[in-house]
Amino acid sequence: ISRKKKRNNCGSMRSTKLLLTFTFCMIAMFYLPYKYMIQEGSIDDKIIKNKQHMPIVQPMITEHQTPPKLNNNDEKPTSTPNYHTVFSTDCSGYQHWQSYLLFYSAYKVKQPGTVTRIASGCTKEEQEAERAFQSQISDQMSSNFKVHFTPQFSKVKGEGEEGDGETYKFFNKPFGLLHWIEHAEVKIKDDDIVILLDPDQVLTRPITNDFSNQSENTLVGQNPKTIVTHGSPFAQEFGFGASWRNLDIDAVTGTNDSPAKSVTEQDAIDHYPAGPPYLATTKDMHAIARTWSDFVPRSYKIFPELMAEMYAFCIAVAHLKMPHQIVKSLMVSDVDVEDGEGWNFVEAIEDEKICSPAAMGYSTLPSVLHYCQRYVLGKHIFGKHKMPLDTFSCDAPLLAIPPEDIAERYDYWIDPNLVDGKREYLTKIEVKKTAFMICFLTHHANEASKFYKSRNCKSSEVSEAKLKIIDLWSGKTSTSSTKKE
Repeated sequence: ISRKKKRNNCGSMRSTKLLLTFTFCMIAMFYLPYKYMIQEGSIDDKIIKNKQHMPIVQPMITEHQTPPKLNNNDEKPTSTPNYHTVFSTDCSGYQHWQSYLLFYSAYKVKQPGTVTRIASGCTKEEQEAERAFQSQISDQMSSNFKVHFTPQFSKVKGEGEEGDGETYKFFNKPFGLLHWIEHAEVKIKDDDIVILLDPDQVLTRPITNDFSNQSENTLVGQNPKTIVTHGSPFAQEFGFGASWRNLDIDAVTGTNDSPAKSVTEQDAIDHYPAGPPYLATTKDMHAIARTWSDFVPRSYKIFPELMAEMYAFCIAVAHLKMPHQIVKSLMVSDVDVEDGEGWNFVEAIEDEKICSPAAMGYSTLPSVLHYCQRYVLGKHIFGKHKMPLDTFSCDAPLLAIPPEDIAERYDYWIDPNLVDGKREYLTKIEVKKTAFMICFLTHHANEASKFYKSRNCKSSEVSEAKLKIIDLWSGKTSTSSTKKE
């Protein structure tokens, strides 16, 4: 689906303290923005060495654009809320490694609050294995990282239906979210902030309820809200616009007078093309989850396609009269998107640094990378369906590292599933976006793998694993990181 530089103002000081103050400010200005990125298990020593030279990326604003006026009615809360980041999975190996990668990204950026994997439909044996795996994650990353098990929701029967019901794996998301809110092991307060991600997303910086910094956030609207509060949920913009209004609203909502029917096309475009990350207070998210779960089986019955659960979400929040503050900068995914995702942060990186380890540590990137697409340049790829299911294990190979000048070498991609080797050409900006996704995700996956191995494997196993490299494009494993071009 298509789609800080923090100014230091130390004030006037006495002349006898001027030199000391200037020195302190310079240290603070260069150190603080990157403090949270420097952690154990960093991508490469070059990242730390280069941090003092990294520019701070700002969104690109053309001469015809002006930053939107912020909603002055928003008042920042007097205390920091509790945060709960959640994502829905099953218990397959495919979502096992994705879960670890997401947890590692939350650990790396120091995402505040709890982070919970909602795992649905696991067998008893799978639950035991996942509990043990989660125990490692909690011990080695954060005790706030948890797993919550729910029944199987991928088969849900509609009203009056016989049999087992339709199979649609995305039923797990709304039903799993509702189950977690109502049965979580820790008390969740109405004023807490719930952040719903997809499992194939990784964080590049923390997500909070405060979007008031215009250099870090791109908000939709002339007078956008900036704080997630009761009645003011936020979400990433997705490229389906008002298309959810084409469904039979009466059939989905079960009534002929749903408030969703009164949403105009322009309002639908401005406030409802919502996708993950979703943010809302627990009180609002609970109401959304109940209504979403009620509507999604009917939505899928009418529209048995991938987008059924997202359309059901839009109809649910419209039915509840909960227009969202739409954010463009929360996520990037589709390199073909020209507007609607946070690619402006990526485009602002110098061309020659787009694949360097230094670019991975820039302070202002899109909050989330959503790797639901596959990213290919030449014969270099990152694709979630190409990843080994045992990526985070002692004997798993690391991923082959793409060349740092990948964006200069290639302006085309070759489909690894086709034998003809036909070249498909990309625009210059598509090359840059694709290179960034391949490089960031490859480095991030390898960093997480090294983190896992260093804490769970014998030194002999780690040494042997370091010699093994897998080329995702060909699927071949070798004992050298050198890749034939």
